[in-house]
Amino acid sequence: MEYMVEKEGFDVCEKVFEGAKEQPVDIELSLPDYCPDVERILKCRMSAGITSKSITGDRLDVEGSITLRLYYLDSKKRNLRFCEHSAPFSCSFNIKNADSECVSRVRTRNEYLNCRAVSPRKLDIHGAFSVMAAVYKSVPSEIVTYMDGDDIQQRSHTVRISDLRGCSGQQFSLSEVLDIGSGKGTPETILRSELNILTDECRAIEDKLMLKGEAVLKILYLTDLETGTRDTMTFHIPLSQIIDVRGINENTVNDVSVDVMSYDVSLRSEYDEGSTLVALDARLCANVFAYEQKDITVIDDAYSTIYDLKPVYQSENLFRVMPCCRMIQNVTASMTAGDRNVSEVIDVWLDSVSSITETDQSGISIKAKLNICMLVQDKDGQPFCIEKAADICFVPECNDLYNKQTVSYSLSAADISFRIVDDTSVEVKAAVRLDAFISSTEQCRCIISASADEDALRENDKTAALTIYYADSGEDIWDIARSYCTTPESLRLENDLENDILHGGEMLVVS
Repeated sequence: MEYMVEKEGFDVCEKVFEGAKEQPVDIELSLPDYCPDVERILKCRMSAGITSKSITGDRLDVEGSITLRLYYLDSKKRNLRFCEHSAPFSCSFNIKNADSECVSRVRTRNEYLNCRAVSPRKLDIHGAFSVMAAVYKSVPSEIVTYMDGDDIQQRSHTVRISDLRGCSGQQFSLSEVLDIGSGKGTPETILRSELNILTDECRAIEDKLMLKGEAVLKILYLTDLETGTRDTMTFHIPLSQIIDVRGINENTVNDVSVDVMSYDVSLRSEYDEGSTLVALDARLCANVFAYEQKDITVIDDAYSTIYDLKPVYQSENLFRVMPCCRMIQNVTASMTAGDRNVSEVIDVWLDSVSSITETDQSGISIKAKLNICMLVQDKDGQPFCIEKAADICFVPECNDLYNKQTVSYSLSAADISFRIVDDTSVEVKAAVRLDAFISSTEQCRCIISASADEDALRENDKTAALTIYYADSGEDIWDIARSYCTTPESLRLENDLENDILHGGEMLVVS
């Protein structure tokens, strides 16, 4: 005899692939004719951007470009100079169990970079970066919440899970023409640019997410190529985008991240002499996972008071998320110039951020190492570079979650300031912002089906009108009722019990 069961369905977010591929960088770079000879290399930076990604069949194809930016002193006037070189790259990942509904997240990470001048006009650059990819899909699941039968006794408990209602990886463009304005000089060339996306508001309506925030673009540029005069500018660009996410609504908990896939900053003065306009063209990708918090009933054990029941058990991963956690911490670093002096700070930025996640019984901690880079100028007007590593640790709150916790997060510099302390040292303060989405899983044993042999009746002593059972401390009413082919409810009523676990030795009446 097969017992009828009632089931409740839900969807889980399953990571079907995660991997990385290292891409070598081996370039012999000749300076363009318009660049003066190299006297000394100050800094060489590498950035890799994703221009497109697509899943076709069982393969994820990624295309992008790598940009090398060289900062150096020229051999004549010893002014700060800049040279840029870009090259395309592509790579593929083999993925199992992928389909058109999968959402991919692709990022790049610099591994190492070495640059040396083999002559005043030739550079030898060797390095590597990694393309990191993760692919997610929605996988349907269901759990038994009720078993039908007058003879069936079922033990259940209620758990809160996060039901994946929708996921989306939508790409969109951000194009703006920005004006530096008067009073800061006409830009001749851009030395450094940095684009950060800060999301401040994510409001969901039926099948759509209203994404709001700002794009922060920082540039360092030359206003005179001959003298090396430079300036900086920061633009705060309002960001508003509607993301299509089937299944999202005003009650869902949403994991939202916006990645800068690639961007380009150009000057209109290259075409219009005297222009102070800056053009930004960026390719962004919004990754959204929407969850509905719901309570479901899980049956973890059952027996029949009449037949020998044969339940079938299965381990189910229960998944739960918490709303996005946002934290800002300040880190202070003292940058020293050694035996050189500092008269001016040209620019300061976080050159790289590496982080690890540690999980223990107390929760999650995210430890990050920041590489602070600063371009400064000495009293003789000679630019040079100072770098220093600084540590920072975030401990987000993880209340009401299962034991096995994971976190997806992004780190960005919300603000960087500095002050010259004395002739050889500069104090740098950086406000680092963490956007973290914490989830947890726990394995739960539950019944998925049950059957009984109607010819195999359970042995039940009907000769005694009354049975006395001497229970030990710690015994469960459930186990006692199962042994005597009765119900836990009747034991509780008969013996005026409130708890399922007996805390002391007791004499129970079993009828």
